[in-house]
Amino acid sequence: MTREALHGVNVFALTTRGLEGVAAAEMAVLPGVCVRDIAYRRVTAACSGDLAPLLGLRTVDDVFLDVAMWNGLTRQRDALSRFRQQAARLDLRSAAVLRPLRPQSSVLSPQSFSLTVNFVGKRNYTTDEIKQICAEAIIARHDWMYTPDDEAADLNVRLFIEHETAVVGVRLGMRPLHRRAYKQEHVLGSLKPPVAAALLRLAGVQPGMCVLDPCCGAGTILVEATAAGMYAIGGDVAVEALCAARTNVEAAGVGLSLRRWDARRLPLAAASVDAVISNPPWGRAVDVTADLADFYRALCAEIRRVLKPGGKAALLTGVPELVQLPNLRLQTRLEISLFGQQPEILVFSAD
Repeated sequence: MTREALHGVNVFALTTRGLEGVAAAEMAVLPGVCVRDIAYRRVTAACSGDLAPLLGLRTVDDVFLDVAMWNGLTRQRDALSRFRQQAARLDLRSAAVLRPLRPQSSVLSPQSFSLTVNFVGKRNYTTDEIKQICAEAIIARHDWMYTPDDEAADLNVRLFIEHETAVVGVRLGMRPLHRRAYKQEHVLGSLKPPVAAALLRLAGVQPGMCVLDPCCGAGTILVEATAAGMYAIGGDVAVEALCAARTNVEAAGVGLSLRRWDARRLPLAAASVDAVISNPPWGRAVDVTADLADFYRALCAEIRRVLKPGGKAALLTGVPELVQLPNLRLQTRLEISLFGQQPEILVFSAD
């Protein structure tokens, strides 16, 4: 397979609802990538160069080779026959362009494939029914073996269905991008790595800056910050959270400072950090012993105290009304979907 085979292909990335613009901005700076459209949870682009840099995206859940678009998929059960017709015509030979990305797999003649299907809203059929119909059609056309185990599959075929349209893709990598190898331990309220990476990008934090997460949980923000070339400091009041964070930090192979502390009384000097990036407790996934309003009042006071002049603070919270930083300028306010809730990302600047 020559390098020229990697030119002129279409791709799409899936991300958290609300972060489509952040993902598009990250994709747009890659060489040879031209963003074409931003839709619900999806960014489409044309790639005229090497596909490998797409596997380094941090703010997307996953990225796929765009192989088809199916229309006329209503919410009624008769749409299943439409799925069967479209899947029977699906030609997946274009997945051969992925071979240079996977030296360990046989993309030209894969032995097995998996299917991932999701749709928006209610329908009179299930994702399992769609999988069965499409799997039968792919087996009949390509003589491949279907496996429900994504970890065991050579290729993953993704159907992302919105309204009456399905975008069909083949995953570029062997595993989803949001499944970072370092994320071995989780705690309640632990962030997906792409959301943590998006917080850092929205705050405009640059390599070499000092980033603080006063409620670090499993350490996701800290690891993402370190991976982006920043110096990270973090802590948590919960021993369980710190144990998880230390495991993840060690798995990531990065060096950063982890301490047990109360985020309302940080053992840090005033004006000592360039940015505060955090997902503090909302009182939903994670309980706080103090009254939530009192906790946020004390936390905000500490954020203001330790932040340098010109610094940034980016907080993800389901109770944005409790974030009071009157001496900072609110730069960005963005609602996303997370944990079945609609929390907001608030970005402040200490101008």
